[in-house]
Amino acid sequence: MKSNIFKLHRTLFALFITIFTVIILTIALLSNLKPLADIKWLDVIGEGGIALITLCWLLVTLHTRPKGKLTLLLFIGIMMVHFSMLLDLLDEFYRYKSHFQWMSRVEAIPAVLGLIIMSFALVYWHREQHIINNRLIKSERFYREHSFYDFVTGLYSASYMKKQIQSELYHFNNDNTPFCLSLIDIKAFDVYLREHGVEAANSLLSDIGSLIQVNIRKSDLVCRYAGDLFIVLMPNTQLCQSHLINQHVANMIRQHVLYLNSLSTYSDINHTTIQVEQRDNVDSLLQRLNRCLEVQKKAA
Repeated sequence: MKSNIFKLHRTLFALFITIFTVIILTIALLSNLKPLADIKWLDVIGEGGIALITLCWLLVTLHTRPKGKLTLLLFIGIMMVHFSMLLDLLDEFYRYKSHFQWMSRVEAIPAVLGLIIMSFALVYWHREQHIINNRLIKSERFYREHSFYDFVTGLYSASYMKKQIQSELYHFNNDNTPFCLSLIDIKAFDVYLREHGVEAANSLLSDIGSLIQVNIRKSDLVCRYAGDLFIVLMPNTQLCQSHLINQHVANMIRQHVLYLNSLSTYSDINHTTIQVEQRDNVDSLLQRLNRCLEVQKKAA
C-alpha cells in the first residue's frame, strides 16, 4: 500500500504499544529475574523466534491491507498469538513471585483466543477472495502465477498468454473448439510518451488495460503483449463474433478521457482479430496476428 502504515493504522499501533507496555510492566512488578545459570537458551531461541515471526506477520498484515473488519480481526488474532509467545519468552528470564505463580499457567490462553479470532477472519477472507477472484477472472483465467505479472497494467504478460493459447490449441485439436485472438495497438503511443513522460504513459496503458477488461466477456482473457500492445484470447468464439467484440472494445477505448491540463481524448487504436486454423501452433498464430495488425495499420 502507498499510504504510510503508521498513519493508516495508528489506532492499531497504539493498541499494540499499550498492551506491550502493560505486559512488560506487569512482568517486572510480579516477578524476579532468574540467574543466568537457570536460563534455558534453547527455549529462548525457539520461543523468541516464534515471537519474532508473529511480529513480522503483524507488520506485513498492516503493510498490505487497508482498514476494515478483516484487517482488524487478523490484527487482533495475530497480536494475541504474538503476546502469548512473548509471555513464554519472558518466562525464560523471569520467575513469578509465589503469589503469582498461576500466571505461568495462563500464558497460552491469548494464543487460543487469537487462533479462534483468526478462524473467523478466514471466513471474511474467503468472501473477500471470492469477490477478488470474480474481478480477476478476465486477467487470470483459472491460473495464477505472479512471475508473469505486468506491474504497469495489472495484467499478465505475453508469456502467460502463450500458455493459455497452448491450452486452447489442445482443446481445438481434440474437441474442434474454435477460438480467436485479438491484438490492440495504441496509435502514436511513442508521441504521447515523449510529450507527457513515463508516468502519464504508464497511466494510459493501465487505463486502457482496464477498459479492455471491462468490455470483454467473462470467458475472455486479456494480457499485455508488448509495449503498447494488448492481446485478447476469446475461447469458443467464431471470427464474426470476435469482430463484434473487438469493435465494441475499440469504441469504448476511443471514448476514454484523460485528465491532464484539460480534458482531452487520447485513446485511438488499431486492432485486428484472427481465428485459429488447422495446423496452427502458438508461434504461427502470433506471427499471423502481428502480420494482420501491420496490414491493418498500413490500410488505416
